[in-house]
Amino acid sequence: MKLRLIVLIAPRQSRAQNAADFARIPLQVAARTGVDETIDAPTLHALQADHVLGRFYRDPRDGTVVELFVAYFGSQATGSQIHSPQHCLPSGGWQILDRSTWDAPTAQGPRLVNEYVIAKGGGRQLVQYWFVTRSGILSNEFGLKWDLVKNSLMGRPTDAAFVRLVLPVGTDGLEATRTTLRLFCREMLPLLDRAIPISPA
Repeated sequence: MKLRLIVLIAPRQSRAQNAADFARIPLQVAARTGVDETIDAPTLHALQADHVLGRFYRDPRDGTVVELFVAYFGSQATGSQIHSPQHCLPSGGWQILDRSTWDAPTAQGPRLVNEYVIAKGGGRQLVQYWFVTRSGILSNEFGLKWDLVKNSLMGRPTDAAFVRLVLPVGTDGLEATRTTLRLFCREMLPLLDRAIPISPA
């Protein structure tokens, strides 16, 4: 009978980080002016994030408003996970009509960003979201979990951030809304890099 040697690798304790500085995200982004929103205590408690920012960016030329939401977690524990819109949206009464991704330009080259069309009460919204880790931008939850396990085993920082952009679908239609939100995303990405400087250079 052959004996198999099984080696168990225990995750190393990773020190919590405090790398995010949301004050570096400007209120003025191109033509849009931002106004911070107040996030209620139950939401903050459910998130368990170290830093949270909610902000509405309005374009005075057409009145469109992009919602920015960012949550930074100084450390993650294996077995826990940043809340995913895939689960949060349906539980909030939103119907996901379409799921897709697009290649957003980043300092590390093109990276996939999630793009959902959602609906509730007769209205539609376009949602983009992604995760930021020490490996850069990640679009899926499996990649986020693997990144957590990998960094935990190596004793590296396990801090991460969640970023979401939302824009209601206007009278010009979905494709015009998509163009507007992708433009804002391109403008916001380098600003987020400075505010959450954890991606590889």
